[in-house]
Amino acid sequence: MAKRRKGAREARRAERPRPRRDDTTRPRVAAGAALAATAHLSEPGGPVWKHLWSVLALAFAARAFVALSGDFALHPDEIMQYLEQAHRLVFGAGIVHWEHFYGARSWLVPGLIAGVLALFDAVGLDRPVWYVGGVKLVFCALSLAVPAGMYFFARRHFDESAARVALVAGAFWYELVGFAHKPMTEFVATGLLMALLALCARPDPARPGVVWPAALLAVLAAAVRMQYAPLALVLLGLLFLRAGGASGPGGAWWRGARTQLAFAAALFFLAVGLFDALTWGAEPFHSYLANLRFNLALEETRAGSSPAWQYLWWFLLATAGLGALCLAASLRDPRRYGLLLGLVVLALIVHSAEAHKEYRFVFVVVPLWLLIGAGVAARLAARRRAWVFGAAGAAFAAVSLAGLLNALPRQDDVYRLIFAPEETPVRFVRDRGPVFAAYRYLAEAPGVLAVWHIDRHYHALPGYYYLHRGIPLYDATTGAALVGADMPAVLASVSHILSANPRLSAPGYAEERTFGGIRVLRRVENDAPVRRWREFTPTVTERSADRIMPLLYPDAPRPPADFGIRFAAPE
Repeated sequence: MAKRRKGAREARRAERPRPRRDDTTRPRVAAGAALAATAHLSEPGGPVWKHLWSVLALAFAARAFVALSGDFALHPDEIMQYLEQAHRLVFGAGIVHWEHFYGARSWLVPGLIAGVLALFDAVGLDRPVWYVGGVKLVFCALSLAVPAGMYFFARRHFDESAARVALVAGAFWYELVGFAHKPMTEFVATGLLMALLALCARPDPARPGVVWPAALLAVLAAAVRMQYAPLALVLLGLLFLRAGGASGPGGAWWRGARTQLAFAAALFFLAVGLFDALTWGAEPFHSYLANLRFNLALEETRAGSSPAWQYLWWFLLATAGLGALCLAASLRDPRRYGLLLGLVVLALIVHSAEAHKEYRFVFVVVPLWLLIGAGVAARLAARRRAWVFGAAGAAFAAVSLAGLLNALPRQDDVYRLIFAPEETPVRFVRDRGPVFAAYRYLAEAPGVLAVWHIDRHYHALPGYYYLHRGIPLYDATTGAALVGADMPAVLASVSHILSANPRLSAPGYAEERTFGGIRVLRRVENDAPVRRWREFTPTVTERSADRIMPLLYPDAPRPPADFGIRFAAPE
């Protein structure tokens, strides 16, 4: 009897088809087992939602409304590291800040902006009234990768209902709407990561049409913002597992999906290094290495600037508790939400390790927790708890609208403007910074020959990006004590003075316009020319950089003798 049973088992085993060496069944089973711990992928049912493009169009309209209704700078880096450098590259005039003086910033984002400015210049729309809004709209369009990526990922990770909720949430959450037009690296890299997340959930991960774009998105996300590199690597690893070890036609291993993914990632990585070498005329990855070495040297002086739990407190305030509720609800089903939770935790850990903290640094957490919330909400709806689902939707709408109107409790503690005392809170759709209105006016007003912003330093100015004139631009470094003490030098050097001091009186100047708290004073006798600069690219560094960078790079350039740019001597 035992022999008969053994023979029957062997016969059945012989009838089973044996996988070839290049069969992908076994690798895919192993990959699927490893993947089950972090992802919850399933085949989507039915076609893509017919209202997808309508929602994205409304999302763009909301972003464009916020972008074009006024101006604010969340951080000086927005202008001095990206917009100003792009303007300098295309139009010649611009302030060189220390990162671009020492080569400690990549040209990826400024280069993108410069490309947009060059297009506006080519069609004759080379004035701030056109290109400022145009650049904003380009970034608004790029930001749609966030809600679109959320939809396509949730469609496979959860289901179609959750995908629709995720799409709406990503389209209209106030942070995603309010900062969509910003060229900051956190916001740009978040869009790249959401697109990568959607690709990682594709049902055909081994296709070259998935592998190569995914590798490009991962490398770009890490290149745009180095701190997001761990998240990009995790998603790339997820795709690597799902791609399996399939060989190409004829068993060629170099045509396999995993091999192509590794090759594509390495190729794009080297391309980033080569781009850095060409733009800075230095070794590959020069800007990344210089920035990293500088911040490591500076970290000792930053120790203790923010507690490790700071991001958790900001997260609670920025979401009015909704984010914490979604994360807490997701803990009941780690398999369903494990991947998203892991990415949230990873982002917080990476950034909490740094002494200097700003909530914008962990912007990628915003779409991740919204995805979790979409999954929780869809499950509530599926269980016929319509009133709970409706209450959650009402809470989302109320919090998002309140956030856009700056009405959330203690919201100003989360996003605060830096180096702008008269406009400290971030205002998305109201109370815009008057300093930008003043510079927009000066860009178009007649008789603007030289500008002195008497009580602001260069890093807090809208810069030549808004001024858009090849004229001298002075800042507070020049010294307000010159007013009244050496008026001949002032009158010979400046046609317009800007000041937030209501009591400032400059002999020979009269108030021309007022923008909020910013006064524009114009030279009364403005027919005489002003002293010109040899070039309109003032170099502005800072003491810490001037101290550290020569130690790290003995061959680093030295700041020019006219650091700070006082009133220029006659040529």
